Amino acid sequence: MATGSDRSESLYFLPEMLFELWENHRTGLLQINQNGGEKTFCLIKGELSAINKYFPEKEFFDWLIETGKIQPPLRLNHNLLGSEKASSVLSILIEQGFIQPDEAFKLMADFLETKLSDFFVLPDWPATFAEENFATEDIVFSGLPAPVIILKGLKKVSRLEAYRRWLPPDQALLFRQVPAYVSRLGLSQTEIYVWNLLQTPRTFSWLLENSWLGPAETRKTVLILTCLRLLDFNRQESGYNEVSQPEGLDLEKSLALFNEKANLIQRYITKQLGPVAFNLLEKSYREIQDSLDPVFLNLEIKPDGSFEPRAMLRISLNNLEPRQKKTLLRGFDEILAAEMLLVKKNLGNQHEENLIKLLSRSGEIT
Repeated sequence: MATGSDRSESLYFLPEMLFELWENHRTGLLQINQNGGEKTFCLIKGELSAINKYFPEKEFFDWLIETGKIQPPLRLNHNLLGSEKASSVLSILIEQGFIQPDEAFKLMADFLETKLSDFFVLPDWPATFAEENFATEDIVFSGLPAPVIILKGLKKVSRLEAYRRWLPPDQALLFRQVPAYVSRLGLSQTEIYVWNLLQTPRTFSWLLENSWLGPAETRKTVLILTCLRLLDFNRQESGYNEVSQPEGLDLEKSLALFNEKANLIQRYITKQLGPVAFNLLEKSYREIQDSLDPVFLNLEIKPDGSFEPRAMLRISLNNLEPRQKKTLLRGFDEILAAEMLLVKKNLGNQHEENLIKLLSRSGEIT
């Protein structure tokens, strides 16, 4: 993990990185690179916190409006957008009666938690952590433990295939762990049920066969419990490693599955917005293309929303090195994430949820 003066960026499995920062009581700045931009989150002893200097006030204000938390008249927008401190945004909202004083801190906490958990759409991100101490007077609030954010964030993951590298192999033995912090996590009956099935070590395949939740929900629950260190398995004995899966992967099939998803998204947006949908999808792809691996310069978007490799890439698709295959898979995930963000921005949260359900019913989200 990049810390202190070491600011070189590397890809990190975000849930694991967050957990380690919390476990080691780290204080400082978690910075995540997203499509060329940088998002900064403040941690105090591993807990997500709001610090005046780093709090994104305009983004907070936009989020309040987008989520329907407030509906201020236009005459107030200029004042709010021109504010320089978190306290000034809150003071205007409270003064004008849009939110109650007791609500203010909860809304800020919900906002930060939501923005961080939004990154869980993909498991690994270019990230750095830099140690920094915060003056007491600059701390708006602290106290959002990383494990709770991990729990809530992974519950919202709809495309579990992006996390396949972190799930145990079918024959891996799962070992139940009982750490001291388990009572503070707020586990639901779903997590407790799966956790209790493993009073004695069982293979992952046994769990999938015997869980009443069904394979898809059981896999997600195992991922959650593993990330929270409530389950463990021997990665070496089970042959678990990050590279072995991409090595034997059929990228032609992966591309076909990716295109099915992209086409469904395109059809959904076209139904809502008409012919302008393709222009929006193409724009969203171009906006992130520079941040993708150069291999994506050989991938062109088609009018039906699918992507077609140019001849050179198609010839070598299954001859790529394991690391290149992994890069290509991640790029597919980033493109779909950008398209889902497009749906959210242009159509709203409800349409995003509707589309996720559509993909799920079509068997395109596992």
